[in-house]
This record gives sequence, C-alpha cells and structure tokens, in this order.
Amino acid sequence: MSFASPDRKKVIEVKGETVSIVIKGKLYRTNFGQKTNAELSWAPDSHYFFLTWTDSGDTGGWHVELYALTELGMKKIPGFENRVRVNFDRRIRRLPIPAELATPEGRRIWQEDEYCDSNIVAAQWLNGSKELLVSALVPNVGICRYGSSFEVYRVAVPSGTILQQYSEREAHQKFNPANLPIITDE
Repeated sequence: MSFASPDRKKVIEVKGETVSIVIKGKLYRTNFGQKTNAELSWAPDSHYFFLTWTDSGDTGGWHVELYALTELGMKKIPGFENRVRVNFDRRIRRLPIPAELATPEGRRIWQEDEYCDSNIVAAQWLNGSKELLVSALVPNVGICRYGSSFEVYRVAVPSGTILQQYSEREAHQKFNPANLPIITDE
C-alpha cells in the first residue's frame, strides 16, 4: 500500500509491518508499523502529517504525533499533544462531584473511581495546514471519573499552542460530528 501526499512529492509506503516514507526518491524507515491502530492524515500543503495511535489497543491510551517534512527527511515535533493533555487533565480534575453522586453511596463510588489519563486524538486539518482539530477525552471505562467526557481544541501547527477550546456541544455544532467523539450524556 502507498499513500501519497497531496502534492504527490512524498509517499508513505506500507509493506506488512514496515512503514517508510519516500521523499525525493530517498526512503526513510519509521516505527509506525509497531504502533497499534495508527491513523495518518496529510496536511493539505504536504509539509506535515499527523499520526494518531494507541499504546495498547482500543482501550489503551491514545496519542497524537505531528511530523514535519522537508527535502532532508521527516522530523517529529516533540511534545505536540502536551498542552492539550495538560489543559484538559487540569480542567477535569477541577470539576465538582456530579450531582447524581451527592449521596452517601454515590460519594463512596466516587472515592473508588480515579482520574484516568486522557486520550488525545487528532480529527482534521483547519485553516489550510496551520491548525489541527484535536479531541481530549476521558476513557469510557467504569473506573474513570467523568468517563466519556471530552473537549475539542483548535491547535496551532507546529507549536501545539491552544488557539481555542470547545465544549462537547459547541464542537458538535461547529464541526463535523463524524470527526468527533460521541456525546454520551444525552
């Protein structure tokens, strides 16, 4: 399999578990074949791509990596997802106990649950290739406080600076819901 960039000058080649990128005829090997459920999306200008992947299957932690491409090869942008992860985790940990758990039994359940590490997934390119739409969500696992809650961020490329954040409902009104997590509290 091969996936050409929009400008047709770069190609991702997949042969079994070996994934390489070809730039101007030069082949660069990657470790993408070892990443579980990896999804790749080229930037419209072909200067970047993002890779969304999980560290241990569907219920594992999800991550976003951003790569810059030049005639000299490919470079991973370090820490691209970090600002979104820190912002989201901080906001979740500041939320009060849900009203439906404001009973003695509910409080006991709440104390047994934990704050789970957030999942970060990229959804789509915005403003040409200058921004990414990124979702941060609490895993939908019974032991996680606020399981399935999420926020969506408009993030600058390549810095990872948060330009704007959206609640679940705001994001579903503004962007294509097919590119977003499902709202589960309806």
